[in-house]
Amino acid sequence: MNKKKMIGVIYLNGSSAVKTFSDHSLVSADAPALASRMAEADIDSILCFNVSDADDQLNAEALDAMKEICKVSTIPVYGGGHIHSVPDVEAIFDAGCEKVILNFAKESAQEILAQIKGSYDPSQIAATIASEDNLVINRELLESSVGELILIDEHALKNCLGASTIPCIVFLPEISLDKMFAIMAKPNVSGISGNIVNENVSSIATLKKLCREQGIAVVLFEPAIPFAELKKGENGLVPCIVQDEKTGEVLMMAWMNEEAYLRTLRTGKMTYYSRSRKQLWIKGETSGHFQYVKQFCVDCDNDTLLAVVDQVGAACHTGNHSCFYRDIMPAKQMHPYAQKENGMTEQQSKRLEALERVVEKITESLGDLDAMEQSMDESITSLHDIANQLKNK
Repeated sequence: MNKKKMIGVIYLNGSSAVKTFSDHSLVSADAPALASRMAEADIDSILCFNVSDADDQLNAEALDAMKEICKVSTIPVYGGGHIHSVPDVEAIFDAGCEKVILNFAKESAQEILAQIKGSYDPSQIAATIASEDNLVINRELLESSVGELILIDEHALKNCLGASTIPCIVFLPEISLDKMFAIMAKPNVSGISGNIVNENVSSIATLKKLCREQGIAVVLFEPAIPFAELKKGENGLVPCIVQDEKTGEVLMMAWMNEEAYLRTLRTGKMTYYSRSRKQLWIKGETSGHFQYVKQFCVDCDNDTLLAVVDQVGAACHTGNHSCFYRDIMPAKQMHPYAQKENGMTEQQSKRLEALERVVEKITESLGDLDAMEQSMDESITSLHDIANQLKNK
């Protein structure tokens, strides 16, 4: 069963995120940060539309913002808006978008789709549809070249859903849960988007759980080991040791509550809980020294986490690569046994080397014996052959 998606929308006017296609009221001056928040909230993908006016500077800024959104986003990004030619399609793919969205209200979109047909897999192309006529007239081209439709007009929703079998992302206003469930349950609805998602970003995980209770399959994040199964301290936190993937060096130790645990797993960025500030913090959010999760484990007692990470820059706030840079007992002051590799003394090490040399000589001798045995077998075979010849004479 295909799982239904909840999809956020970012409308770009230049580098800023605005409210809708037509309402350019500012939502965020930092569109990439908005995309990161959406990804952290368990949204499945992002539709990113360039809604700038016909201004070269604004359009260039919007494309740059789209590139940054793709860089920071841990979920798929679809890009559209101001696509007038095949090179515009290529530019959106180059920005890092997983899909390109063509506006089928424009004849140029139909011409572009005909030109790129065969160059891209249909799964890489989506098309916005604003009316049933728009869909019916172009049905043959759409069904052969497009993997997903985006129905942006709620008034044409019913007729459009019945006019094609192509999976549809449906733009919805804020409606009742019963109506949302009814629409999501339709076979060719692949996901919902629009205000119903954008205005409820903080409640997406809850909405998904409600959908699942209604028998609607959704992409619901659940870790292999729930936080409830971990052993917590009196403060409800679990310690997390962080190790460098490249060097194996221990970088730091920090604490996690359930929200930090889940966010780390959802976003792939190490997120902790600050006991002093009583709030979550994402490693690298202010310094840029992010930690990207490569492996996440729990110990045999279920009371300590281990994160193996790709560390950007320094892990320690002091600028040191690791927080463990101060020796309590330098190596040269350690007990002699502790300094020897494998815990051996120098005398034991020499004995081992001598034993290894003896084993090597024995191995060489056995090789010589094998050769002698093979030669003897060959000689005996030859004597048998001569004896048989003499018997036959």
